Amino acid sequence: MDIRGPISSERNEDRFLLCEQELEAAFQELVWRAVRAGWDEGEACVALASLADHHILAMQCDHQVAASIRKLKL
Repeated sequence: MDIRGPISSERNEDRFLLCEQELEAAFQELVWRAVRAGWDEGEACVALASLADHHILAMQCDHQVAASIRKLKL
């Protein structure tokens, strides 16, 4: 399943909505694959939300570590 990239590099609400629209079909497909495998739809959605949350926390941690390393190099 193809996901198209952004039309503009400008960061705004439209860009977020366009990203959401592009990911929606892949998200739905992943949820239904989980349901076909025997998971409850709610379980699949909560698991995906949890994975997204963990990913964001890891990104924040990476940024903090990188900032700390930059400070040490000064």
